[in-house]
Amino acid sequence: MDNLCTIVSKNYIALARTLAQSFLEHHPAGKVYVLLADEDEGMFQAPEATFEWVRLTEIGLPLWPDMRFQYDITEFNTAVKPYFLEYLLLRRGLESVVYADPDILVTHRMDDLYRRLPQYSIVLTPHILTPLPSDRHKPGEVELLQAGVYNLGFIALTRTDETLKMLRWWKDRLTSQCLMDPAQGYHVDQKWMDFVPALFEGVHILKDPAYNAAYWNLHERPIVWRNGMYEIYGSPLIFYHFSGLTPDLSRISKHQTRHQWTDAPDLHGLFKDYVSRLIASGYPATAGWRYTYNYFDNGIAIPAIVRKLYRKLGAPSHFGNPFHTLTPNGFYRWLFAPASSVSPMPNLLKEIYETRVDLQRLFPDPHGASRHGLMVWARQFVPIEYGMDPIVWHPVIDSMIYA
Repeated sequence: MDNLCTIVSKNYIALARTLAQSFLEHHPAGKVYVLLADEDEGMFQAPEATFEWVRLTEIGLPLWPDMRFQYDITEFNTAVKPYFLEYLLLRRGLESVVYADPDILVTHRMDDLYRRLPQYSIVLTPHILTPLPSDRHKPGEVELLQAGVYNLGFIALTRTDETLKMLRWWKDRLTSQCLMDPAQGYHVDQKWMDFVPALFEGVHILKDPAYNAAYWNLHERPIVWRNGMYEIYGSPLIFYHFSGLTPDLSRISKHQTRHQWTDAPDLHGLFKDYVSRLIASGYPATAGWRYTYNYFDNGIAIPAIVRKLYRKLGAPSHFGNPFHTLTPNGFYRWLFAPASSVSPMPNLLKEIYETRVDLQRLFPDPHGASRHGLMVWARQFVPIEYGMDPIVWHPVIDSMIYA
């Protein structure tokens, strides 16, 4: 049976529905699996008509709940990918599996892929097949070097020893190194795939331009409407990846500057169809649903600096569940506790201060003469610059200013 899988948090449920519906239009006997990288929080209960839900508790995720806490929504959704793929191959017994990002629309049958997939262990698609123009528009080849050679909005696997070996390696890396941090060489799960053709056997680089067309390769893939279908060079477009979509269609993608609608009038029709499908799938009502793991259990949002500090500490198990706010020796209380007996500076502010040369220059004696000035700065600017909720932060700092 032809199959497809994807991963979403609940605010992307409309995208999962749209992807599944488009796949089943062309593969009516197929099966779609969707991993919910989130908690449903009672927002939906009934089974979906076009796909089967898989929950995080089913896929054997380690370091629970550390991975949910240390990563943001994009990082976490990509970090669980190898666990989900391994689950489908081993525990659900699939001979092969095709993964597609939720912001993809299938526009034609993928018969050639499914027919040839048993010949390979791993199938990847490069971002580009021909050089990008040297026109200073984005993305350029440097941006793609930072993102990775292959786009992990698509990967196809056959259940072989080599595939399982790759998944074990990938899982190990993504448990703690699935970061969106190009300056440090990370681009979530994707950049790691640059190693795969060198480290593993049975890897096929799919160079068919009909697969994984997107804003980054439009320079080489003119999409036209002809004979009742979308085509590239006279062949059917298999699927389009709507990365960086703006629902008002003000531009092709928020991530690119090279192409305009006037360059690709038929592509605009594809986008209008896709947005109509999203709306029919409930996008206006569901796009604002909150991501559970963005919040402590008291409803306070978790800023990026807090996730970064948790990772820096090595996701310490002695804190217990980092989402819990009432644990006496938990991570939440540690954030706001004095860093030492020398000064009542809270641990979170200590981390900020030690990573900011400008603050060290402005407040060179944080435990003495500069202490009051630093606290006044922290009260005003930590909520603005770091997103810490003032409802929590202001009382902490006030108690130290006036101590």
